[in-house]
Amino acid sequence: MEAEGNSSSSSSTAANKKLKNMNNEDKISGLHEPLIHHILFFMDMKEVLQTSFLSKRWTNLWRSVQTLKFHEHSWTNRCNCWNRRNLKLKKNKLTKFKFFVDTVLFLRDGSDIDKFDLFFVSAEYDDSRLIDRCVTYAKKR
Repeated sequence: MEAEGNSSSSSSTAANKKLKNMNNEDKISGLHEPLIHHILFFMDMKEVLQTSFLSKRWTNLWRSVQTLKFHEHSWTNRCNCWNRRNLKLKKNKLTKFKFFVDTVLFLRDGSDIDKFDLFFVSAEYDDSRLIDRCVTYAKKR
């Protein structure tokens, strides 16, 4: 019985070392840029920016993505049952969403845009200036 325990223990230790070696490798840094951009194509800009923490190589890739998707639901609760108590919270999140869109557009590197998607459904969010800025920005690129 003891021999079995040692055998199991040593194979477990070997597996842990192998797993540790695998975890220390940075496999995503080796991906080719067209593949990275293809992956980012399917993400909302909030998610795209979060990928900048994956590796040093990904830090500024968000600046050159050619598909910009800004979706309000990534900033606000999807529930349509907002009452007065939650209205202030929702407006605050929508203000942050507007600031986020403006900041991303300002900090991009000027790359061409293939697709620009701005989506919000809140009746309380009536900012035609944001829409005008986004349309003008997209047309220039």
